[in-house]
Amino acid sequence: MKKIILSVIVAFCSIFTVNAQDENVITNTEVSYGVKAGYNSFVARASADGNSVSVDESGFYFGIFADFAVSDKFNIQPELQYVVITGDGDNGNVLVVPILGKYAVSEKFNLLAGPQLDYVLDDDAEGLKRLGVGLALGLAFDINENFIIDLRYSLGISNRLDIDDDDFGDQDVKVKFNYVQVGLGYRF
Repeated sequence: MKKIILSVIVAFCSIFTVNAQDENVITNTEVSYGVKAGYNSFVARASADGNSVSVDESGFYFGIFADFAVSDKFNIQPELQYVVITGDGDNGNVLVVPILGKYAVSEKFNLLAGPQLDYVLDDDAEGLKRLGVGLALGLAFDINENFIIDLRYSLGISNRLDIDDDDFGDQDVKVKFNYVQVGLGYRF
């Protein structure tokens, strides 16, 4: 598990170190970096044959991001977040990597959309797949040149249940993770 986490961090950090050293490859690319933190709501939803049940827990997140200008209206914003989920006296820890397209509706207002990976860091995640894929959608508002507020929803796409289908007979059982985040970011 430590090798996977280290690999994700190294890969993500290499994205952050990309700059315009080779003008033949990257020309006129604006890149900004920042940190963010905020509230996180986690929803685990289990469904089987038309019936579903959800568990909602809250917590917080903090992380880093980069913002690569692709055009006047479109940026790519990869992030690396550490999410803490608290509930029933226990904490859950998740590493979240959204890679968002950011479309500028106006000078200060942006729409966000893109894939999101999440990796459960806890050793007691028995019966669950650690790695999941989701689709993140959100809004971001630039308060000023440095401060950003954003609101995001991530819909889990992949089934996180890691149990043989034979255990449930002919029922189609799925577990998906969804996230809602409200955060404040600081761009350097």
